[in-house]
Amino acid sequence: MARWTAVGAVAVVSLLGTLRIGGVFSANSFAATAAQARSIAAEFFRSQNERRYDETCQLLSLGFIRSHALRDRRTCAAVMHAVLIWSLKVEFRIGGVRREGDRIVVQAVADGAPGRIVLVREDGSLRILAVEGH
Repeated sequence: MARWTAVGAVAVVSLLGTLRIGGVFSANSFAATAAQARSIAAEFFRSQNERRYDETCQLLSLGFIRSHALRDRRTCAAVMHAVLIWSLKVEFRIGGVRREGDRIVVQAVADGAPGRIVLVREDGSLRILAVEGH
């Protein structure tokens, strides 16, 4: 649980975020969407492990940025750099993907703790709306 907090600690606040941002996923495109969602979730962890916080913040939706009281993605990257400067490498596994309304949920395990990454369509791309630990 502590690792999920560190991973999602962009604004050093509790992990949250449940804004509904547009986008509907058809059944025909779900397989491609699921593969893309898994790729984004893996890149979320990789970019943090490699301290590429600008890239990490590009994966986040504006809903995530706003819900954590950040001005923009540049501020997000600066906060992540300050908060995660002493963090260790996150060992992660990406699991199943499912649709929940207009959202895509990727199950993941970070440092042994289960959680989920919630994605939404934003400007034609999938972006992370929330990172939630169980």
